[in-house]
Amino acid sequence: MKRSDNIRTLAIGLGIVAVQFVLLRHLTILGAESDLVLLFILWLCTKRPKIDCLVYAGMLGLLQDSLMDLWGLHMFSKTLVVFMLHDILNRISENRFLTWQIFLVILAAAFLHNLIFFMVSSFAEVFATGYVGFSLLVISSGFTAIVGSFLHLVRVDI
Repeated sequence: MKRSDNIRTLAIGLGIVAVQFVLLRHLTILGAESDLVLLFILWLCTKRPKIDCLVYAGMLGLLQDSLMDLWGLHMFSKTLVVFMLHDILNRISENRFLTWQIFLVILAAAFLHNLIFFMVSSFAEVFATGYVGFSLLVISSGFTAIVGSFLHLVRVDI
């Protein structure tokens, strides 16, 4: 990849982390929020090689962790999701999917991400209530899939 493409992708990623932190953190449904950074990383998996996606997932996840004071949780879960799903996402990106199929793919990826995030945060005892698990696994995954499906409908290839 060209250096200018990497700088451009990094700048877009930093902007998405800023939008996530400033705007989407306050747009919640029953305490759950959509993860725009995860959507960007999933999109990168359809366009870039695996090593690039792993590096971007690690950097953007760490930046998201530093802003939300969750040191390492987003970075670990996003990097693990990219490691596990990159080949699948890259292979299925060659097909034209309907919106409901995109919704299901994003829902599955968001659920996997949130499951890893919840398991690691439970191990570290970050959250004190059990409701966080339901909110994170069900509502946040669905909210992320809805936002991702909407972005897929209105996307412009960059």
